[in-house]
Amino acid sequence: MAALSFMHVRYAYPGMSQPALDGVTLDVEPGELVLVVGESGCGKSTLLRAALGLVPHFHGGELAGRVVVDGLDTRDHRPGELARHAGLVFQDPESQLVAQRVRHEVAFGLESIAHPPDTIAARAQEALMAAGASHLTERDTGTLSGGEGQRIAIASVLAMGQPLLLLDEPTSQLDPVAAEELLALVTRINRDRGVTVVLAEHRTGRLFAEADRVVVMDAGRIAFDGTPPAAARHLAGGGRWMLPPVAQAFAAAGREELPLTVRDARRMLGDVPPASQPPPEAHGTRPVVSVEKAHLRRGDTEALRGASAGFDPGTVTAVLGENGAGKSSLALAAARLIELDRGRVRGSTRAGYVSQNPSHHLLRETVEDEVAYGLERSGVAAPERAARTTAELDRFGLAAFAGRHPRDLSSGERQRLAVATVTVMRPELLLLDEPTRGMDGLRKLALGELATALASEGTAVALITHDIDFAAEAAQAVTTMAHGRVLADRAPRSGLAGGLFFAGQVALATGHVSVAEAAEALRAGTEATRV
Repeated sequence: MAALSFMHVRYAYPGMSQPALDGVTLDVEPGELVLVVGESGCGKSTLLRAALGLVPHFHGGELAGRVVVDGLDTRDHRPGELARHAGLVFQDPESQLVAQRVRHEVAFGLESIAHPPDTIAARAQEALMAAGASHLTERDTGTLSGGEGQRIAIASVLAMGQPLLLLDEPTSQLDPVAAEELLALVTRINRDRGVTVVLAEHRTGRLFAEADRVVVMDAGRIAFDGTPPAAARHLAGGGRWMLPPVAQAFAAAGREELPLTVRDARRMLGDVPPASQPPPEAHGTRPVVSVEKAHLRRGDTEALRGASAGFDPGTVTAVLGENGAGKSSLALAAARLIELDRGRVRGSTRAGYVSQNPSHHLLRETVEDEVAYGLERSGVAAPERAARTTAELDRFGLAAFAGRHPRDLSSGERQRLAVATVTVMRPELLLLDEPTRGMDGLRKLALGELATALASEGTAVALITHDIDFAAEAAQAVTTMAHGRVLADRAPRSGLAGGLFFAGQVALATGHVSVAEAAEALRAGTEATRV
């Protein structure tokens, strides 16, 4: 019997004519690890929600066909009963946290399924250790960073020990090492414990080769279902941005072989000589905003400890650091959205901040009104307001959703909407906190191009991100943080190529920072060997 079966499933959310799932048939066998990829809004999250019966029992709408989990038909069994058989970690960990204290949060799921009381505390602590979050046991959940919250949500599901684990963008808010540790944990419980795993992910670099199968979704349908090498060949012909970054570089260079890991890429490089590294980028203009010797305590946590950083006009700066390093606190200080205990912020007051959780920005009933809201509050005349709103919706690919309620959008679509509500105001400093959360590779490329375009107009852009591959493509300078301190401010982006912690797949495999630079080197090396 399959661990999870979809049989000709068609589903539409309430009030929507376009189905989120359109004739999906899929069998996942016990012990399989299945990676689901596709652009934002293609149905990945809906697929996982349907597997737990949240579609349609919680979300409503119309469901045709059958979804069977561990022998239970989701039409006949509600999510509370199905939760004994399948656990789901949502895209937005904030929506999953219900208790005030971390240890109570992880114990909550065990209590809800009547786990033996005398073993709950030990089980919860073991799950926290497995998720690399035991140091957070006594923390208040309201003080957690986005990445820390994601670890707690994962630990809460792991503790329950269901035979089917469903993960929706589990690494979207984790730093590179934490993401590797989590995916190693997922792989280990799949291989060693026989837990069936279905995982939707945009950052495919660490998992593509580990999956038993890769399922490609497009507009609510399954466009491809096969082994990772077969999926790579399929995506190289269209949808290259869904591949691991090293495979993207080889495909862009026109190479037939497609490595799925750094190790494979190094083997395939052979005698191809790398192109010379570009010279370090020069910076040093007067910052639009500077944060000077900032100290900030948030609850029991010293979030900033004498941090100083600046954001230059016309420059895209990536702010990098492990979970809890103080990146979001620095950004909030630069936007003057929090008051420092000590230190000061100097420069422009026209700063726009987009938080990790796009739902924090959504106040109106339609997408169009959401984008127009700030302009309306600022007194912008109606004709100009309408023109700027339309232009911003077009820029972010949201025009088709203008009349939709913002909370009906996918996570990636809500993220783009949140950015649009701020960029429409034309700030001098734009701070984007984990802007690629829930975003597919194609949208990431578009966001990087937008950041570059805004910088070319003189805007200072700061990308607070754990997505090193995105930072490598989009940034010109890098600010690194740890333990509330700034380790390096506005360092050249080229330094990412030699990083230990802050190094993406392409840099590790080729020594080049971006996919485009690596592809150019591969093309040049191939031509040289032919001559």
